[in-house]
Amino acid sequence: MRDLQPELPVNYCKLLVVTVDDAKTTSELRDKIGATYPFLIDDERKLITELDIVDNTDPKHGQIPIPYTFVLDRNREIYKVYNGWWYVGRPTVEELRMDYRALLSRRDDYAYQREWDVQAEPGD
Repeated sequence: MRDLQPELPVNYCKLLVVTVDDAKTTSELRDKIGATYPFLIDDERKLITELDIVDNTDPKHGQIPIPYTFVLDRNREIYKVYNGWWYVGRPTVEELRMDYRALLSRRDDYAYQREWDVQAEPGD
């Protein structure tokens, strides 16, 4: 995400992280990865309970948050959900980039494909 973050404001995108870690641990993580995007702290684990993204299968460890990635459109409606409980469920930077591109293409002012960019069909 560190490599993707400079692209976000240029493309009208934002990133937000919600963590269940305490403020000190969260601050250390932000500094370590060089994150400039906001981190919200849910150390009381209220949000993960409200969103029902808690794994309760191991009573020895209490409420363990299932790592989800939500891609929201400009109206804050969910466009796509990634369940990252298993490594293969976590989005790659390229998948997020493609999701952002798909969301941008919905804008009225999106004019990525211009007339002169269109390939002429054979015989034209």
